[in-house]
Amino acid sequence: MPEAKLDPARGPRTQQQRREETRRALLDAAVESLIEVGFARTTTLEVQRRADVSRGALLHHFPSKAELLVAAVDHLAEMRAKEMKAFASQLPPDPSATERVEPGERAEQAERAERAERTWRPGSGGDAAVGGPPLGSDARTDAVLGLLWQCFSGTFFKVSMELRTAARTDPELRRVLTVAERSLRDKILAQSRTLFGRAVAEHPGLERALDLTLQLMIGAAMTSVLHGETSRADVLIDDWKALFPLVMANVAQGAAAGAAGAAGAGDASSAGTDRKKLKGKR
Repeated sequence: MPEAKLDPARGPRTQQQRREETRRALLDAAVESLIEVGFARTTTLEVQRRADVSRGALLHHFPSKAELLVAAVDHLAEMRAKEMKAFASQLPPDPSATERVEPGERAEQAERAERAERTWRPGSGGDAAVGGPPLGSDARTDAVLGLLWQCFSGTFFKVSMELRTAARTDPELRRVLTVAERSLRDKILAQSRTLFGRAVAEHPGLERALDLTLQLMIGAAMTSVLHGETSRADVLIDDWKALFPLVMANVAQGAAAGAAGAAGAGDASSAGTDRKKLKGKR
């Protein structure tokens, strides 16, 4: 891998800058090797050769192969997160943002919302719709889900798939990869909240719906890689975009119903205890 050229106008590099450049060169070399020759042939010696660094430099940054390769996934994830952040300014406007409307239009919007809340689930009479009616699919939500899907169609996913497959029989890799993936999931959730419209970002069903989305996309992407085509997966993701608001609503309703049931059981238990105490006094 060619060494970065020093720009005379910038002056000499600091020790910290040199360390960061070495680390980045190692991560880039690890990604390049995983893509070109796969996990089994991506040894630390191969990465060292591609990065053109000393053995000591490699071991200083990454004491083990597992830590090096998982760090490479984190490196790609950070790059992808920056790309998604850059795309944020190009997303469709947030439909739930406050807009200036005339009094007559506001009354009409309120009437539509009330009617939707009463009728969004047949037979519910509106009472079962804990958390309100499902949000309708909107262009911004669809665009954010589309950005997430792009994460599963490029270098990032191919590298992740290599490591996931290898982790099945490599306990050390499985340990560090599991920790890294949990952290990555939390970062995806946090960033998604900043990209979705306000109504979606604040919805109580978002977290579970996003977990379902990620699992669906992982499976669809792996099938696409195996079959060598993406058209069917793209159709499935489009179908999921339409279902996403309904999933959020159902998750929120289920959670609220569970909480209400638990509270009712607690009240009944408390009442039973009071009756026993009263009987004992008699």
